[in-house]
Amino acid sequence: MLSKCANPACSAAFRYLRQGRIFNLELKTPSWDGDAERNHKVEHFWLCDRCARVMEVVWENGEVSTRRLQSSQTASVPRVLAASATS
Repeated sequence: MLSKCANPACSAAFRYLRQGRIFNLELKTPSWDGDAERNHKVEHFWLCDRCARVMEVVWENGEVSTRRLQSSQTASVPRVLAASATS
């Protein structure tokens, strides 16, 4: 469940999808038995409007973290990236 901004230095509370940006990360972890499906999951992270302008959520080196956007990326960040709805 999303409850606050994924930036550890920010305490903004998640209230509406229209505010900030949702990141859907496919997390793959090593499997001892080779069952790739069981070790593949999607987790959702949210950055508030202020943090989403300058940061992104990434999966690197086996962990989820936030990092600053490169200056060329900051101008084109969409306000909201929501998962596709299922009907």
